Amino acid sequence: DRSPPKPRVQLYVEQKEVQGQEEVLEGSSVSLRCSAETLCSSPPPTLTWSSTPRIPLSDSSRLQELISDLNFTATHREHGVTFTCTITYQLQDKIKTAQDSITVHVQYSPKNTAVSVLPSSSVLEGSSVTLICSSDANPAVNYTWSRESEGQLKQLQTGQNLTFNRTDPTHRGWYHCTAQNQHGSQNSSVMLDIQYSPKNISVLAIPSSSVLEGSSVTLICSSDANPAVNYTWSRESEGQLKQLQTGDTLTFNRTDPTHRGWYHCTAQNQHGSQNSSVKLDIQCE
Repeated sequence: DRSPPKPRVQLYVEQKEVQGQEEVLEGSSVSLRCSAETLCSSPPPTLTWSSTPRIPLSDSSRLQELISDLNFTATHREHGVTFTCTITYQLQDKIKTAQDSITVHVQYSPKNTAVSVLPSSSVLEGSSVTLICSSDANPAVNYTWSRESEGQLKQLQTGQNLTFNRTDPTHRGWYHCTAQNQHGSQNSSVMLDIQYSPKNISVLAIPSSSVLEGSSVTLICSSDANPAVNYTWSRESEGQLKQLQTGDTLTFNRTDPTHRGWYHCTAQNQHGSQNSSVKLDIQCE
């Protein structure tokens, strides 16, 4: 029982033979050639290709010379794939096989660049948040973080992660990660939303908190919060707070002395509430 002749797999890049461990640039024309000694056997030997991990293969064979070529344009999908050529032939009612393999290494620009945020891209003020950039490339990429500021991109730091240990509202905005190697670059962005309870609440009276009886007055409540607040107006009456209405404005079209007193605005979102008050004085004519 003779052992079958082992086939030989050779790597050609742009029609020049290179060693198997050499890296191939994406976009290059690649040919894997499998050849074996011809044998007098019936049926004649066959050459077949397989790959690990499996990818679609299309080969062209010249069986009378026992040569099979696998041709493709190199992409990131072929990086790290092992191609195996198997010779199969029948001798004295026994099927024999032998193999040769080659692993292709492709250099390529960054692909599938993405930013993930832990624990979430919307966090409460004071909590910590980490932005993580990932990319598929060979050779490995360098990561650069930048931030949109007044219409410009301002570079922050390098490295795969960007961490804020204690967030505040100034951290809100768009962050960009650039993944780069010598073959190119790719970007990915994320919007960081910092949520916080109401602050800087104030009440403004227009035209003034002291108006003439019969004139109109509008109280306007404002605050800084994220997400937006709901406003509620109430009034002190016999030592109790009596709710009047919701909305950021409270208007009296025709004031009278019964409108005199303290008015309170409450600004509230899911993270908390804050109050502000104003004393309305109605002057008799």
